[in-house]
Amino acid sequence: MGVTPVPLFLKLVAAHLVGDYLFQSSRIAAEKRRPAMLALHVAVHALALVLVGLTEPPGARLWAALLLVLGAHAAIDAWTTRVEPRDLRALALDQSLHLVSLLAAAALARPDQAAAGWTTLAAGASRGSAWLVFSGALLAVPAGATVIGRAVRPFREALSDASRAQQAGLERAGRWIGMLERLVIFLAVLARIEALIGFVIAVKAVLRLPEAREKWSRELAEYYLVGALASLAWALIIGLGVRGLLGSGP
Repeated sequence: MGVTPVPLFLKLVAAHLVGDYLFQSSRIAAEKRRPAMLALHVAVHALALVLVGLTEPPGARLWAALLLVLGAHAAIDAWTTRVEPRDLRALALDQSLHLVSLLAAAALARPDQAAAGWTTLAAGASRGSAWLVFSGALLAVPAGATVIGRAVRPFREALSDASRAQQAGLERAGRWIGMLERLVIFLAVLARIEALIGFVIAVKAVLRLPEAREKWSRELAEYYLVGALASLAWALIIGLGVRGLLGSGP
């Protein structure tokens, strides 16, 4: 029995997540307005797309589609990095434009796959389970850090100066705590180990929220609580979505 090929669209999504979240540092994300930083970011995407191309049957349409993705990515980032404020809406706009470019490229390179639409995508997800889980993990963990950061920004900006002083020095650690938390929750949902999710919530409640209350104020504790619940909800939504696409059901 032959191996069922993974749909090109899923490979393009995985490559996009690798370039935008796995190998994009905070410095590059903050300085992409500079041509040198944008070029470096685009070069990482170019390498990821070349690797995708090498896993596909060769053809002029394929490489034209990959060039379309690369050019569109450069143009989208050159514009969206100048969109202010850089909040959750700006992120949604940026990623939606990238998604459209990936769909267009997949339709150009593989019109037979595009013709099947969502039916082909759903069937391909079950056959390309490794690609789906990998993309879901990237979306839940590193991409989630950006999403949660944008979502809680209004609460962070509303903190008093005294609370900000107490919060200083914790932001980087908080980012890693959140990423590890979402990874554990994502894997627990896929493995159906729901008790592990309760353990993660209990550990965070015992260790972090009382610390915030003791150091300064209720508003800082509430800021951490909003971030923790948003992180939990994001990991659960992504994990349940991936599990549903894998055919395990809710």
